[in-house]
Amino acid sequence: MPPVLPKYVKSPAGRLQLASHCVHPLRRSFFTSGGLNWGNNSKPWLTPVVAVSVAVGVATFALVGYGMFYGPSAAYPKPVRKLLREGGMAYMRTADKQDLPKAVDCYTQALELLDEMGATDPKMSRDSPHVTGLVARIATVYAEMGDLDSTISTYKDLLHRILGDDGMDDPRTQVALLLDRELPKAQRENVLRALGGANKLAETYEARAARSKRRSVLLADPDMEAADVKEASRWYQWCLQVVMLTYQNHFNHLQLEQDKPLVNTPSFDPSTLPGYFSLEVMTSLFYNAATFFAGHGQFQYAVPLLQRGLDLLRRGADGKEVGVCRSCVLMSHLANAAVMTGDLPAAERWAIEGLALAKQFPKNDDCLGGFVALTYDLGAVYEAADKVDSARVQYRQAAEVARSIGDSGAVALATAALDRLEQ
Repeated sequence: MPPVLPKYVKSPAGRLQLASHCVHPLRRSFFTSGGLNWGNNSKPWLTPVVAVSVAVGVATFALVGYGMFYGPSAAYPKPVRKLLREGGMAYMRTADKQDLPKAVDCYTQALELLDEMGATDPKMSRDSPHVTGLVARIATVYAEMGDLDSTISTYKDLLHRILGDDGMDDPRTQVALLLDRELPKAQRENVLRALGGANKLAETYEARAARSKRRSVLLADPDMEAADVKEASRWYQWCLQVVMLTYQNHFNHLQLEQDKPLVNTPSFDPSTLPGYFSLEVMTSLFYNAATFFAGHGQFQYAVPLLQRGLDLLRRGADGKEVGVCRSCVLMSHLANAAVMTGDLPAAERWAIEGLALAKQFPKNDDCLGGFVALTYDLGAVYEAADKVDSARVQYRQAAEVARSIGDSGAVALATAALDRLEQ
């Protein structure tokens, strides 16, 4: 008889408790699949394309690289330079000395001037990299202020400037641009900035959905019909489509150059990525989207993305700290997904493999966080198999390490598990 999940995991409250912390204590051939079409059949690309079998704690996992820098000050007219300087003096300071409202006010005034100038100066047009970079900076400041509504509206403005209605509706338009080897550098920079902006837009919708009072803390299944959840899903999928369709075409072009047959699924070897898609961008996007899907119980989409991220990281085979610890993080999410779906043998395999990686760099924050999650998961596996003594050892170790790194949530979860074993 196969092992079953503990009752606390089967219950709605238990599943939510495990999902809220243990599933992700650290954060944050593609074929069309019919499972996640949010009632918008007019846009077939909106169904996620994350099938793998049929064919990243991390604060460092984030698509922000294309959104922060808006260009040298010399590129701007004098009145704009003055406002940018004032905004920068208010923003580019330590947290205790920042004046974010002043920064966003200066940046917004500068943007208004640029939009006026753009009517007659093509160098300052609405979609100029100098202008879109500033829009991205404004969105970043709003995000730091915690103003999610303004963050969303600003990122949408950014995307509309770069993509237009057609590009926002259909990501394949951007795939064609990226594959164009003659595409001007500035235009490619804008497309990549749009990709980063779309990812941040998805994250912000996700954050606003989590903040919404419409979602009860005790809700067993997050409201998948909530407007913000739909929008987050839409933009994660948009990003995935751009990245994966571009990579698929690029990979097959390499195959043709080497007289090799075309394939439905690229190798996910980092050496085969297009030069404009870094390993950081790919693993960040997969990680961010996977944690979103997992957080809404869509493990059938989260797991393939995590596995592809691991393929790109080569499961830490290079022995380097970043690759090893990020692989550990992804394995902790895979172990949690396996626990949540009742696949205990898989959970045990991921936990053991991930723990072996975590132990290589015991002072790294990602490895430490992964160690706590993986140890807890291994305890859940043993508890489900009625191996109470083994489960107790894992839960105690998870609590001890969590306490040493100041993770009170993990301490509480592991302590509750130990108390449960004594009942």
